[in-house]
Amino acid sequence: MRAVQLLAATLLFTSCATEEEGPPVDQETPGADLGLGDISAADSKADGEWGSALECKPLPTNIAPLPNPKITLSIDGLTLRLTDATVGFDKTYPVGPGTIETDPTQPSFMESLSYYPIYRTGRKDFEITPATIQPCKTWWTSETGERIPVFAGLPFLSFYGNYGIHGPIDNYRAPNGGTLRRGYVSHGCFRMEAADILEVYARIKGVAKVPVRLQREPEKTTQGTRVDVKKFVGSTCTQNSDCSGIAGGFCASNPYTGAGFCSARCTQFCSDRGGTTTFCVADPADATKGMCVPKVQATNFECRPYDHMKVAAATPRFNQPAVVSDVCLPGSGGWVGDLCRADSDCGNGTTCAGATAAKAGVCTMACTSVCADMPGYADTFCAAGSSLAAGGTCLRQCTPSSNAAECPSNMRCGSLARPGSTVRKNVCLPR
Repeated sequence: MRAVQLLAATLLFTSCATEEEGPPVDQETPGADLGLGDISAADSKADGEWGSALECKPLPTNIAPLPNPKITLSIDGLTLRLTDATVGFDKTYPVGPGTIETDPTQPSFMESLSYYPIYRTGRKDFEITPATIQPCKTWWTSETGERIPVFAGLPFLSFYGNYGIHGPIDNYRAPNGGTLRRGYVSHGCFRMEAADILEVYARIKGVAKVPVRLQREPEKTTQGTRVDVKKFVGSTCTQNSDCSGIAGGFCASNPYTGAGFCSARCTQFCSDRGGTTTFCVADPADATKGMCVPKVQATNFECRPYDHMKVAAATPRFNQPAVVSDVCLPGSGGWVGDLCRADSDCGNGTTCAGATAAKAGVCTMACTSVCADMPGYADTFCAAGSSLAAGGTCLRQCTPSSNAAECPSNMRCGSLARPGSTVRKNVCLPR
């Protein structure tokens, strides 16, 4: 479990490589490039054999720009959602955001590198304009002057200086521009499938200002459900039909969320998709059956994209117990605002409040004025008047305008005051 650390007042990220001398990365420098992030040895080889990487990829011809598009980027949801309420357009695409900083000596510890614009500015709302778009970006240049055409002639849509949305990087020499690994893979930008970035650009082309909402948490609809692309193993579900796109798929129970997660029956092996590698384990509800779950890997760092699933270390493979793997199974993160079934689910001084036999509780701790924060989590607040405790209790802060994305699906966002104070914050509360 993560140790409690307060984020430092100043966040220093590795400077980007630029093609020209200029201000540092946090000065919103148009045209400057961030580092590449995770890239294979084959793709990082500057051998001059560029395949189709130097060709500008054509836009779809059957797509007209939206009149009032809006983009929401969800780091832990691994999604880009493009909407236009005026014409009823709503589509979600998979993305690969920044890797997670795992060095505890760094002030960015446990945050995705894509979170930097929020930390730097204190805001979550940005924008794309025609001036911040490169319709056909090809070259990336390192600090030593090495040039690699990893952007593959695809659009680059900047929303905060050199933080932008671009193509997949992996296999950039391919005629279609490459293949996306959905997960924490970049140095701060959001990678997309080549066809998807072309479609998004075609739909926002020529629009004076495209609002971009950047958030850590998975996006929620007004109904409180998670926004996601086509369901796969690990995705949140409420019924078996939600997982119908998976061969043998079904909605497995998650005793923490009151909902479930998509799985599939297996006898020894499972199928993979995109950035999700799977593993066949014994079903906790019926040990005579095998079920597919996500393997723990860098692309899903500590099972972070999944709703209340945690690392289950060295779990045996079904029908092959000598083979083990770290996998994602239902569980609690153990910090303020995480769902829990018992005190043993909570850590770092928190206990489980409000749990019943039929419903999960929430990890919290008593307080009189202030609460600690945890890197990678929403801020906390010491509140009085909740149903969880008679006095002050630490609760997770939430944002009503984002449909309480910070809260578990069975909690609501409400306003409470600090004990003995008129200061109020919106916090996650039991329904």
